[in-house]
Amino acid sequence: MPKRVDHEQRRREITHALWRIATEDGLKAVTLRRVAAEAGISMNLVQYYFSTKDQMVRYSLDEIIKVAVAQMTKEIDAAKETGDPRAILRAAMAGMLPVDEGRRQTSIVYCAYMLYAVTDEEIRAVVSGIPRALAPQLTPLVQAPDPLAEVESLIALTSGLAVGILVASYTPDEALGFLDYRLDQLFG
Repeated sequence: MPKRVDHEQRRREITHALWRIATEDGLKAVTLRRVAAEAGISMNLVQYYFSTKDQMVRYSLDEIIKVAVAQMTKEIDAAKETGDPRAILRAAMAGMLPVDEGRRQTSIVYCAYMLYAVTDEEIRAVVSGIPRALAPQLTPLVQAPDPLAEVESLIALTSGLAVGILVASYTPDEALGFLDYRLDQLFG
């Protein structure tokens, strides 16, 4: 009897192998052959799921976005129970920071995609739209003359703090302190 294959599990294995390579050497180092070796599977099997590097890179970007959104949603949902707009906004922003090992890995991979987006138009089109898509969802939490500008500036601050944590310019506690300082200004 033929062995049943979980195709989604196989795609996840390939994706995680790509992420490990991206974490160590960036996305420019990703090849179908290297991903196959990292995943411990044949090159033909990788090509069965992804016929090109671009296809594999794009699929893996979609997956890292899903992971990041799930992490952030979990934080936001917990904060919604308080009914406090500041707590909900803080949860959304803090959810973007690499303050634990899981979020650190997600942030490293996402940063690899950000660097790749500088020279790849298709990837740039996806990642450049993320802040603009997120901000309108959070603006109802802010009472200010220009709530969209306030939220977009918080997203920009948080993005910079995430990179700062990854390169050890700031500790996670310092970054959260900066975020709290800005939120205190915004919410009085």
